[in-house]
Amino acid sequence: MEESNNDNFLGESKSGNESSSAGRVGTYVMKFGGSSLAGSSEILRCVSIIKDHLVNTKKSLIVVCSAMGDTTDRLLRMVELAKVSEYDVVKEALLELRESHRMVILKILRGSKFESEALDFLDSKFEELDRILKGITLLRDLSQRSLDYVLSIGEQLSTFIMSRVLASNGIETRYLTGGQAGIVTDESFGSAQPDFKLTEENLRKNLIPLLDAGIVPVVTGFIAETLRGHDIITLGRGGSDLTASLIGAAIDAEEVFIWTDVDGILTADPRLVKEARILQQITYLEAMEMSAFGAKQMQPRALEPVARKEIPVRIKNTFRPEAEGTLIVSPNKILNSGDSGVKSIGSLSNVAIVSIGGTSIVGQPGTAIKIFEILKELGVNVLMISQSVSESNVSIVIRKERLSSVVRTLRQKLLHSEAIGEDDDEEEQQMDQRDSSHQEKAEKSSKGRAYMNSIFAKVDYEDDVAVVAVLGRGMIGTPGIAARVFTTVASLGINIRMIAQGSSEINISFVIKEKERARAVRALHDEFCLGQTHRNLLPENAERNVVTNLV
Repeated sequence: MEESNNDNFLGESKSGNESSSAGRVGTYVMKFGGSSLAGSSEILRCVSIIKDHLVNTKKSLIVVCSAMGDTTDRLLRMVELAKVSEYDVVKEALLELRESHRMVILKILRGSKFESEALDFLDSKFEELDRILKGITLLRDLSQRSLDYVLSIGEQLSTFIMSRVLASNGIETRYLTGGQAGIVTDESFGSAQPDFKLTEENLRKNLIPLLDAGIVPVVTGFIAETLRGHDIITLGRGGSDLTASLIGAAIDAEEVFIWTDVDGILTADPRLVKEARILQQITYLEAMEMSAFGAKQMQPRALEPVARKEIPVRIKNTFRPEAEGTLIVSPNKILNSGDSGVKSIGSLSNVAIVSIGGTSIVGQPGTAIKIFEILKELGVNVLMISQSVSESNVSIVIRKERLSSVVRTLRQKLLHSEAIGEDDDEEEQQMDQRDSSHQEKAEKSSKGRAYMNSIFAKVDYEDDVAVVAVLGRGMIGTPGIAARVFTTVASLGINIRMIAQGSSEINISFVIKEKERARAVRALHDEFCLGQTHRNLLPENAERNVVTNLV
């Protein structure tokens, strides 16, 4: 089967992409994640990596920083506390966060001329944060705009500290927020969408002169600026990766490095498969697919800017910089892609199937639209969808934590609320009270109830299921892959509840019972010989970090 034209922006064409791939000679982008900046020793390790790069390669560099450690989570907790608590409780958490940053500054910069600069910046930011949190305790509420500003402080602090530490090591730097660097967006606070054309123009105009002058720009990840109001705004999940990608694409960087706390992207979850190994190379599209299954890498939208220009992205371990890592490139640059066509086996737990059915929906236009409009109103993301050719059933996979509200709302709006009796209320209460033991019956049915004036007859669910996916670009046009997958699963006596495959052919996903997930993943990993290699085996001392940081 030929590849979809929709993949072309990812450099997924067999003939290669005509976009620039030569890059700006000697320019790299390095993004350091929160775990890489968690404390003073971690920051010094990052500084060592940066210094080694500048000394050994003589190539210019742009640094992008996430917030230190769990700073973003702590800021979110403070906001939630401020909504329900007295200010004294919030103040205590605020002082703890301030002190942790202050100790980092004192440990690294004590006695240098940069110590006072960093401490003054710290004081100014916490004064701003103090005023905002006091306002929240009075109003018991805050806007998404204000929340974005609160969350942006984490990146501002870590990035300024990094710029001062680099300066203390003799490296000329320039601290910039994402907005100051040139990233402009719409006004979707919480998950802003960049204006790609204007952002690229701004980034080139602001950053290239600094690079030409031998200055290292140190830029906040996650933060941008609204185009109209010039307000601070955040880029949402994977925002720091997106910052690095936007910068790399704008300046035509040779390569973008994502420094994290794992050695790279694995062939499977090492908690399930001990033989899981590091993948040397994958394509942009494979990386996007794998990200849905817990791979420690960039979010799909963060890959788009660099993929358009075929700029390589390398996932590296800050704590094991000697490890080769995983390189994300266009398909025409992949080496030793392997014979099986499969790159990895992914899986997702804590999911549920919701099935909507009824003979009266056959041939009725707009039935799927009704379902998805309800899910949109609830803000629920659909992970998988399947519909029978008979049109009598539509099944979706969602996160289990949203199951109760989804089933309740679907039954109210599709089956009509006045037809729901006491049995339904009791069932919904059981869903709300269900724990992780899965000892209760997984499938509840509304069979036998009369739902008048509705083309839908029932809304059922299963909450003890998991998704397993076989991933790899080499599956495109390769006959027999699906047969091997389902034969392997069937040989274990495992029943498949639902199947989905996109037209790109690089992902075959299916749903099975949660208790069968580990067996299925191990068997498929063995079937496609994904652990058989003499290179890049997962180091024993790295397994703990990989397990901890899988999504």
